[in-house]
Amino acid sequence: MRNNCSQIVVENFFEPGILYLLLKKPSYGYELQKDLKKQCICEVNIGNLYRCLSRLNKQGYVKRMAVKSKIGPKKYSYTITDNGKIYLSSWIDGLKKQKDVISLLIKNYKKIF
Repeated sequence: MRNNCSQIVVENFFEPGILYLLLKKPSYGYELQKDLKKQCICEVNIGNLYRCLSRLNKQGYVKRMAVKSKIGPKKYSYTITDNGKIYLSSWIDGLKKQKDVISLLIKNYKKIF
Protein backbone atom coordinates (compact mmCIF):
# COMPACT_ATOMS: atom_id res chain seq x y z
CA MET A 1 0.00 0.00 0.00
CA ARG A 2 1.23 3.48 -0.79
CA ASN A 3 1.78 5.82 2.13
CA ASN A 4 1.98 9.03 0.10
CA CYS A 5 -0.05 9.13 -3.11
CA SER A 6 0.97 12.74 -3.76
CA GLN A 7 4.34 11.41 -4.95
CA ILE A 8 2.78 9.40 -7.76
CA VAL A 9 3.96 10.84 -11.05
CA VAL A 10 2.31 10.48 -14.44
CA GLU A 11 4.43 7.93 -16.27
CA ASN A 12 6.77 9.56 -18.78
CA PHE A 13 5.53 13.03 -17.84
CA PHE A 14 8.99 14.41 -18.46
CA GLU A 15 8.64 13.52 -22.16
CA PRO A 16 6.29 16.42 -23.00
CA GLY A 17 8.44 18.56 -20.71
CA ILE A 18 11.49 17.80 -22.85
CA LEU A 19 9.59 18.58 -26.04
CA TYR A 20 8.26 21.82 -24.54
CA LEU A 21 11.75 22.94 -23.54
CA LEU A 22 13.13 22.07 -26.98
CA LEU A 23 10.29 24.04 -28.54
CA LYS A 24 11.69 27.08 -26.74
CA LYS A 25 15.32 26.44 -27.77
CA PRO A 26 17.80 23.68 -28.69
CA SER A 27 19.49 22.21 -25.64
CA TYR A 28 21.92 19.65 -24.21
CA GLY A 29 20.97 16.72 -21.96
CA TYR A 30 22.25 18.11 -18.68
CA GLU A 31 20.73 21.51 -19.47
CA LEU A 32 17.39 19.80 -20.13
CA GLN A 33 17.61 17.98 -16.80
CA LYS A 34 18.20 21.28 -14.99
CA ASP A 35 15.42 23.09 -16.88
CA LEU A 36 12.93 20.25 -16.32
CA LYS A 37 13.41 20.67 -12.59
CA LYS A 38 13.29 24.47 -12.73
CA GLN A 39 10.56 25.11 -15.31
CA CYS A 40 8.42 21.96 -15.27
CA ILE A 41 8.88 20.96 -11.62
CA CYS A 42 9.86 17.51 -12.82
CA GLU A 43 12.95 15.64 -11.69
CA VAL A 44 14.34 12.93 -13.92
CA ASN A 45 17.35 10.65 -13.63
CA ILE A 46 19.95 11.60 -16.26
CA GLY A 47 20.03 8.02 -17.58
CA ASN A 48 16.26 8.01 -18.08
CA LEU A 49 16.50 11.42 -19.74
CA TYR A 50 19.07 10.21 -22.27
CA ARG A 51 17.08 7.02 -22.95
CA CYS A 52 14.02 9.16 -23.62
CA LEU A 53 16.00 11.51 -25.90
CA SER A 54 17.33 8.49 -27.80
CA ARG A 55 13.82 7.11 -28.25
CA LEU A 56 12.46 10.51 -29.34
CA ASN A 57 15.34 10.79 -31.81
CA LYS A 58 14.64 7.34 -33.28
CA GLN A 59 10.94 8.21 -33.59
CA GLY A 60 11.79 11.42 -35.43
CA TYR A 61 10.46 13.80 -32.77
CA VAL A 62 13.85 15.32 -31.94
CA LYS A 63 17.07 15.69 -33.88
CA ARG A 64 20.46 15.11 -32.27
CA MET A 65 23.47 17.06 -33.52
CA ALA A 66 27.09 16.57 -32.46
CA VAL A 67 28.85 19.75 -31.33
CA LYS A 68 32.62 19.89 -30.94
CA SER A 69 33.80 20.80 -27.48
CA LYS A 70 36.95 22.82 -26.80
CA ILE A 71 37.67 20.51 -23.89
CA GLY A 72 36.59 16.91 -23.54
CA PRO A 73 34.44 14.80 -25.80
CA LYS A 74 31.90 16.20 -28.24
CA LYS A 75 28.50 17.15 -26.87
CA TYR A 76 25.09 16.54 -28.39
CA SER A 77 22.51 19.24 -28.87
CA TYR A 78 18.85 18.37 -29.35
CA THR A 79 16.16 20.22 -31.31
CA ILE A 80 12.48 19.46 -31.79
CA THR A 81 11.32 18.46 -35.28
CA ASP A 82 8.04 19.33 -37.00
CA ASN A 83 6.79 15.83 -36.14
CA GLY A 84 7.87 16.47 -32.55
CA LYS A 85 5.72 19.62 -32.46
CA ILE A 86 2.71 17.60 -33.61
CA TYR A 87 3.49 14.90 -31.03
CA LEU A 88 3.78 17.53 -28.28
CA SER A 89 0.41 18.95 -29.30
CA SER A 90 -1.17 15.50 -28.89
CA TRP A 91 0.50 15.18 -25.47
CA ILE A 92 -0.99 18.54 -24.44
CA ASP A 93 -4.47 17.47 -25.61
CA GLY A 94 -4.16 14.27 -23.56
CA LEU A 95 -2.93 16.16 -20.49
CA LYS A 96 -5.86 18.60 -20.76
CA LYS A 97 -8.28 15.66 -20.71
CA GLN A 98 -6.51 14.15 -17.69
CA LYS A 99 -6.61 17.52 -15.95
CA ASP A 100 -10.40 17.64 -16.45
CA VAL A 101 -10.82 14.13 -15.02
CA ILE A 102 -8.62 14.91 -12.01
CA SER A 103 -10.33 18.28 -11.42
CA LEU A 104 -13.75 16.62 -11.46
CA LEU A 105 -12.64 14.00 -8.93
CA ILE A 106 -11.28 16.72 -6.61
CA LYS A 107 -14.43 18.82 -7.01
CA ASN A 108 -16.70 15.85 -6.20
CA TYR A 109 -14.53 14.88 -3.25
CA LYS A 110 -14.76 18.40 -1.82
CA LYS A 111 -18.57 18.28 -2.03
CA ILE A 112 -18.58 15.30 0.33
CA PHE A 113 -15.75 16.26 2.68
